[in-house]
Amino acid sequence: MKRAIIQFIAILVFLPVIAAVPAGAVTLTWDIPHNDRLEIMRTAKINYLVNNRLKRIYEERNIIDLTCFEKQHNLSKLKGVFSVFHRERGKSVFHLREQYMADFGVTPLGRFVMKKKDYMPNLRHVPSFPKGDVAVGSKWTSNGELVLNNFSRPFKLIFPVEYKLSEVKSLKQSQIAVIMYKYIINKNLRGMKVPRDFPLKIYGQNAGIIQWDITQNKPVDIDDMYRIVFFLRNGRRVASMEFRMNMKTKNRLYKPVSESEKEKAKKEIEKELGKEKGIDVDTDKRGLVLRMGEVLFDFDSARLRGDTQNTLEKVIGILRKKYPDREIIVEGHTDSIGRHGYNKKLSKERARSVAKYLKKGMGHDKFSYRGFGAQRPIGDNATKTGRQKNRRVEIIIKLH
Repeated sequence: MKRAIIQFIAILVFLPVIAAVPAGAVTLTWDIPHNDRLEIMRTAKINYLVNNRLKRIYEERNIIDLTCFEKQHNLSKLKGVFSVFHRERGKSVFHLREQYMADFGVTPLGRFVMKKKDYMPNLRHVPSFPKGDVAVGSKWTSNGELVLNNFSRPFKLIFPVEYKLSEVKSLKQSQIAVIMYKYIINKNLRGMKVPRDFPLKIYGQNAGIIQWDITQNKPVDIDDMYRIVFFLRNGRRVASMEFRMNMKTKNRLYKPVSESEKEKAKKEIEKELGKEKGIDVDTDKRGLVLRMGEVLFDFDSARLRGDTQNTLEKVIGILRKKYPDREIIVEGHTDSIGRHGYNKKLSKERARSVAKYLKKGMGHDKFSYRGFGAQRPIGDNATKTGRQKNRRVEIIIKLH
């Protein structure tokens, strides 16, 4: 395999719209309003085993942003951003490891329309709904697909997914629909013409519960227990590599934010910061950007200076007041002086220090960090002033 982890980026809920009909039945369809963004945050606690022996425990998170950019007859066209995060056991903040982009469509019944070159989302057609009304206790089956890209080339698995509308219950002032689903993957590749690094066999199983709000047409959450095992060649022997995951998914719909609204938010933050030195506020395609220079750290250090805590506390106050539910990404940058590997490591450690401090003061876990070294300069590295601009940490409040 390319790496000793499996990226399980899945879309399990878009925005199910359920219209109540007589005799206790409901109609299930998929829909995301035009220009709205659905944020799907999926967190997995993973036990990684080799030959049935536990080797590692860690966490992976996928944040999937889906924006509907066009409505066609029986198809919603979506722009997708798929972000993969990693957190080792005992660490407090996720590291943003990689991102993928893909545009695709989804029909009202949950079938995906994809380009052949795209493998994200890698779990497809889940959930898929039957035509017509569905009563409590009803069951249906529809094929799902899983595209694996962990080997020398991607390949697709197709398997039946079983569903059941388990109940419709009251919660506060809403009606909640509960859908149970499960599937088994059992694929034998022995004797097939596949690359040598492919597994000999793949076995997987998943059991999940989807809940969404019928009254507000809003997804609530998903709980999954997922297991997948790869049987691989190991000389003349066969070795097993297994991932056991307990996964929780939370979903939230966001309205689009215009450029004028971004500019207004920028001015409000600048007013809140007042005369605070060392922070510039900007906007770009990522959202709002709080850009902090060298005031945070001493030379060649990733340890936060004691006299910068008041500055960060002010930032925390703004985040808690204005953006309590938004994803926050902290990025570290350096100038071009020194070795690339060293600069990348220093920028990553500085971003982690800031993200860790900010997260302590917030009420959510949607924080991550990454370091770019000298890859993304905003000034001329040939000048002292330019290099000073490039040595920075950026706190990004995601709005798009």
